[in-house]
Amino acid sequence: MASRKSDSSALTRPVTWVRDLLQRPVKMELRGAQVHVVLGERADRAASASKGPSAGEALRRGHGELHALLRRHPETRDLMRHLAYTEAEIGRFGSRAIKREIPVPVLVKALEQFDRLVEGAPTEGLSYLRARLAEAVETRGRATQVDEDTETRPGSLEVMEASHSLFDEMERSWTGQIPLENGKVPGRG
Repeated sequence: MASRKSDSSALTRPVTWVRDLLQRPVKMELRGAQVHVVLGERADRAASASKGPSAGEALRRGHGELHALLRRHPETRDLMRHLAYTEAEIGRFGSRAIKREIPVPVLVKALEQFDRLVEGAPTEGLSYLRARLAEAVETRGRATQVDEDTETRPGSLEVMEASHSLFDEMERSWTGQIPLENGKVPGRG
């Protein structure tokens, strides 16, 4: 009887090994100039290792829900242009849109429009998307602290009256023309 058990277990080992081998995904890796075919982790181990959706998956789910909401109400794309722009940019660039592509003032306005559109109890995906937008506004807003009340903020234009001679002098400094003094050329003895 004992010999029968050992024989059957010896036969099931290769079968188990082959079954486990066939359950693993096949991946292709580029190593230098060569392509290698490798086996990944078993699917059930990989699924049990991840506890929840990744940040990218959650963002895609939130974007999908926002896209469906905007498609359900087509007039909102015209009325809430900042939110529609934000949704389109997230669709194009993913999280990079929130981190870098969309200007902070547009994100602020899109967040206001998002709150007006999604009143009540939003879904889990929309809640995550709103949290990501709010986080981006806070972190990027802090990095580019701009005083909206002053005229000297970055990107603003300062205009003032100047005489013709002052304008000519400034124009020479912009174009690199330096007046010659005593016939000497700068840099030459």
